[in-house]
Amino acid sequence: MAALAGNVAVVADEQQADANVDTEVLLASINENITTNLRPTLEEQMKPLIEGNYLGRFTGTMRAAMYRIFNIPRKELESLNIEQMVTKCKQMVDAQIAQNETERQQAAETAINGYEAQLQQIKDNYEQMLSAERNKQTQHDITARCIALLEKLPRKGGDIAEQAEMLRYKMQSAYDIRYNETDKKLEFYKEDKPVFTDNNQPMSDESFARMWAEKAGILVNDTRHISPADVKAGHSGGYGSGVIIAQPTLDNAMEAIVAWAEQ
Repeated sequence: MAALAGNVAVVADEQQADANVDTEVLLASINENITTNLRPTLEEQMKPLIEGNYLGRFTGTMRAAMYRIFNIPRKELESLNIEQMVTKCKQMVDAQIAQNETERQQAAETAINGYEAQLQQIKDNYEQMLSAERNKQTQHDITARCIALLEKLPRKGGDIAEQAEMLRYKMQSAYDIRYNETDKKLEFYKEDKPVFTDNNQPMSDESFARMWAEKAGILVNDTRHISPADVKAGHSGGYGSGVIIAQPTLDNAMEAIVAWAEQ
């Protein structure tokens, strides 16, 4: 107490005390002495203990959090100080961010590749359907042209549609047939090159059809006794009397067509 109040003497009992002492002044003096002299000394003495206790609790809490969040072994954490633990946390966070970014990029690339594959599949399916329809239309145009060619020839008779199918088969067995939309005629190719006749002229579908019909034996060979009006397109029956024919019967002519087409 003597140290707390510089101008106050401490006595052994109450009888020796000064009854006229102003307690408020005394308390103010004591408080001033504590603030000025004792507190800095106490704080300096207590500082290592306080910091040690606080630091211990803080580092313990931090190690527990790092073990729980990053799954770092406790033994490894016990050897790290605060600065090293902070550095370790930063490294773990940066690695997680990089991994997340990589995973996001991979997921995005996978999704994009999946969409591109779906679009390519749709495109391929559409092109296949379109190619099939084009091929179907081309075959229809070729057959129609074969019918038109046969209608211009003086045939002995028979089903002109079947004969046109045979003619088309024979053409496509020998050459690559292309339908010219502009001229409405058939063009003959071999290894992507036009086919030429002996006189160095492009082979025409008319000449091929006549050659085929002659070899198949479906042409009338002598039309001198038939009026021009009777020898015309589309006749499915035989011509009248007086016509000279190469084959004795219609059945033989059809057999010849099949045999020649299968060569």
